[in-house]
Amino acid sequence: MDILTKKDFESDQEPRWCPGCGDFAILAQIKKLLPDLDIPKENFVFVSGIGCSSRFPYYLDTFGFHSIHGRAPAIATGIKLANPALKVFIVTGDGDGLSIGGNHLIHLCRRNIDVTVLLFNNKIYGLTKGQYSPTSEKGKITKSTPYGSIENPFNPVLMALSAGATFVARSIDREQKHLYEILKRAAEHKGTSFVEIYQNCNIFNDGAFESLNNPDNILYMQHGENYLFGSNMSDIPELPTPIGIFRDTKIEVYDELFHKQINNSIEKKGRGSLHELLDSEDAWLVK
Repeated sequence: MDILTKKDFESDQEPRWCPGCGDFAILAQIKKLLPDLDIPKENFVFVSGIGCSSRFPYYLDTFGFHSIHGRAPAIATGIKLANPALKVFIVTGDGDGLSIGGNHLIHLCRRNIDVTVLLFNNKIYGLTKGQYSPTSEKGKITKSTPYGSIENPFNPVLMALSAGATFVARSIDREQKHLYEILKRAAEHKGTSFVEIYQNCNIFNDGAFESLNNPDNILYMQHGENYLFGSNMSDIPELPTPIGIFRDTKIEVYDELFHKQINNSIEKKGRGSLHELLDSEDAWLVK
């Protein structure tokens, strides 16, 4: 296999994101990561739904599928089952993935299909110009909630954990070293890996994560280490936001079980014939 570099994954498309958007930082780390995974370039596939984050496949020189709103998990599932050798990424946002696509995402995690989900969370609908999203805080004033949202926000990490994803993590767009490390761990995991990435929308929700500019407000989770936070342990107004890996466990993946079941059926009954099936005794003719 040829040695790949970051440049091998740069497409000829200029990113159409607002200047200063956090998506640029995530794209930079993905381009840095892909050569380090030792996977043939033709085996990468990026699947997205609709939204600012979902333009991602255009900006990478890999196979990609810009699909329909909320349905990226369903399409990625089909791709992975059709060709298990592929390394499949799903790129989605808090609106695309947790609103119209929420049910698809839940069942993707439940099945433990071997794909990597990157959920960009900016707590707003950016592409459609600033409506509140499933992760917008209660009381959020937007174009669609002029008197403030009365809903409790989704917690993407808690959703992924509850649904059964076998790798769950969180990082931040501006924490470049941390983001790379989390993305690498997620990509190397076998099973459904889910990464929530706090991503600033500097046009419609600038400063949504401004409090995390203060290191006292972040808890960096490291396996086997004590969780210490705050420069003054006697004066902590509220608990910090944890980033890092929440779960990393290994169980048999759906795609392997799927193909094992198919192979077992072929061994017992033979490969079969589609024409014979259609013309079998359980078929009938409507005149």
